[in-house]
Amino acid sequence: MKIWINRDECESSLSACLSCFGQLVRTGIPDRGCIMDHEDDGSEDITVFMFSDGEQREPIFIPKEDREMVAFEGWDQFVNWKPRFRKNEGAERITEKETEE
Repeated sequence: MKIWINRDECESSLSACLSCFGQLVRTGIPDRGCIMDHEDDGSEDITVFMFSDGEQREPIFIPKEDREMVAFEGWDQFVNWKPRFRKNEGAERITEKETEE
């Protein structure tokens, strides 16, 4: 399976992203909000094409036999870049509060 993810579409922190991604890897069901496209190529392996932190990242290849390990350890352990932990969590609430005052 091939999956295209745009992590910048989601406001969740990295820990929530890892949990959500783990569920995807365990079930193989591409029903997450950050998934832009998917293709069933007949393979039991998963190739993830991820856009994150404003950049297209190197593909993440997950062989069938490593799915459980990646699901529980997190995709961030298998990439050569450091994703941001926090995103704009609550930024809109702060802006709204300042506007009200």
